[in-house]
Amino acid sequence: MSGLERPIGEDDLAAHVDGRVPAGRQAALATYLAERPDQEAELRRDRETLMALRDRLAPIAGEPVPSRLRVAAIRAERRGRQRRRFGLALAAVLLLTVGGTAGWYGRDLVGGPRPLAGRAWAAIAEEALAAHRTYTVEVVHPVEVKAAEEAHLVQWLSKRLKRRLVIPDLEERFGLTLVGGRLLPAGRDVAALLMYADASGSRLTLYVRSGGARESALNFMREGEVSAFSWMDEGYGYVVSAAMDRDKLQSVAKAVLADVDLDAARRRRAL
Repeated sequence: MSGLERPIGEDDLAAHVDGRVPAGRQAALATYLAERPDQEAELRRDRETLMALRDRLAPIAGEPVPSRLRVAAIRAERRGRQRRRFGLALAAVLLLTVGGTAGWYGRDLVGGPRPLAGRAWAAIAEEALAAHRTYTVEVVHPVEVKAAEEAHLVQWLSKRLKRRLVIPDLEERFGLTLVGGRLLPAGRDVAALLMYADASGSRLTLYVRSGGARESALNFMREGEVSAFSWMDEGYGYVVSAAMDRDKLQSVAKAVLADVDLDAARRRRAL
């Protein structure tokens, strides 16, 4: 074997098992295996196994290829599937377009839910639900300022919100005790999150931030097990969130709304 001839590799050994060694490599391979009798015996066993397998499959190999497995049939079936998928996609787009248009123009006729996109209360409700999921699971640090420092909490959050924050008393009516509160970022503004808990440890949050319409009615939203009622008042958004029955949560939201409205009325009279 000349110094320029490449050494025996895995491709040569595989070709030996398959009986496809090129004439120019046979002598070099024979020399290589003569020096490695154990490897030659292993390759011989592999070749015997391969030949036995070929003998057993020979009758099947001689059968005509089923029409469904022919290349032309496979290509035709593939084109058919692509056309069907395109048709389904087109139908879905048309259905969404027609359905969305009909839903928008018919929303007042049938009294169904209105689209949420672009609605200030919906955007604030989603922020509130995200904050609720993040902090209600905390055991050690659910709030920044605890209820024991309520006066400081009101002063601090009111200053950052640029509006006097009302902390509703929900203990007597609903068995919800104030845990405390924290300040949160909300785009270019800030938001306040107040947290309450009942005797079982279940938590409810009140989220307050500036932005949006001057006022709106109560709006309901649900994500998984957590529900929320939100509304707008005097350019501020309020969201009450909890894993609670809708009717009970609505009662809590109405109580909070009444406290906030009463405080706003007092401020207006003082002006």
